Amino acid sequence: MNYNQLDLQKKQEIILAFKQGMECRLIPSYLGVSERAVARVLKEEGVNTKRRNRYSLNETYFDKIDSQTKAYLVGLLAADGCVTKTNYVAFESIDRELTELLKAELEYSGEIRIIQPKDYAPHYRINFSSQKIAHALYNYGIQPGRTSSGLYYFPPDEYLGAYLLGYFDGDGCAYVNLGRSGGVVCIVGSFEFTCELANLLSMGSIVQHSLKKVYYWRIFSYTNIQKFYKIIYNDFSLGLKRKRLKIEQILRSYKHG
Repeated sequence: MNYNQLDLQKKQEIILAFKQGMECRLIPSYLGVSERAVARVLKEEGVNTKRRNRYSLNETYFDKIDSQTKAYLVGLLAADGCVTKTNYVAFESIDRELTELLKAELEYSGEIRIIQPKDYAPHYRINFSSQKIAHALYNYGIQPGRTSSGLYYFPPDEYLGAYLLGYFDGDGCAYVNLGRSGGVVCIVGSFEFTCELANLLSMGSIVQHSLKKVYYWRIFSYTNIQKFYKIIYNDFSLGLKRKRLKIEQILRSYKHG
């Protein structure tokens, strides 16, 4: 798509992609526009494309999953990360501590970018281009269109708990029942992923979302929620405290229900 074919929305997408840290050379293939169109739109916006921060990072970090923290981060990226065919890698979260953990583990020298959606909490983002890291993450099923394609990955049992914790922190939730005991814990994913999760853990029901082509793996009983809790929280140094406390609240409500 050349410059004359761009509408206002497409121009805003170009500007947004650049401001969120995507390299200029990656924007054309990412948005399906020409290089000249990107250059002209950014020039009109008054953006100095030559003034970009250089960064360094540990590009071998994900070559092998050999620690609980790595397994946790792979799960987190599987839920909330973005890896494109052009080796662009991005992660953002409303929980700054998650972005800071990924930045620290990758030894990423760039800045955490703050994205402020309208009428919503700020998102904390890091993004970079790395063929080596993108390839490694591809091997763990973190690829474009993975929800619709049904592609998924689970690590060996030794790291399954940490991986599921990362995935839960990225795309899981826990709700306490109002006015009665109990609650629900769920994880969102493709049909294939949620079915295999239910198979691996020998528990959980699968329900399709009413509006999107995604599915929920859900558990309700005290026995199953307690089992899930013990699987994912074998290392309290990992994971969002607020989600752990929510599951603990659900479990306490059964005891007093």
